[in-house]
Amino acid sequence: MAMKLDSYLQLFFLGCFYFSWFLSSPAEAAVRKYQFDIRVKNVSRLCHAKPIVTVNGRFPGPTVYAREGDRVLVDVTNYAQYNISIHWHGLKQFRNGWADGPAYITQCPIKTGHSYTYDFNVTGQRGT
Repeated sequence: MAMKLDSYLQLFFLGCFYFSWFLSSPAEAAVRKYQFDIRVKNVSRLCHAKPIVTVNGRFPGPTVYAREGDRVLVDVTNYAQYNISIHWHGLKQFRNGWADGPAYITQCPIKTGHSYTYDFNVTGQRGT
């Protein structure tokens, strides 16, 4: 009986070890690449047409998915008739705050017909 109990304890501790190892092993960081084409599109609502800025033809634009440790590359091409910049709401830009915010304040705008690649790492952040 004691031998059977010892083998159960060994299996239990072995299982706990593997389970804790599984929980502690970090997920592989990935490189997430996105292409944003900025265009002005006329939208009709309640019999009135209004120009709006779209990303890839959509408003609001696409969702950017990332996990802790991921590197995010967003290539933005401006097809609108005026300069633009992107502010990443709720996403801290560690070590590259110059690429987040209003034009001429924290970054130069993306001119019409030009592109800019936002390149940042998701570090110490969680949420939506």
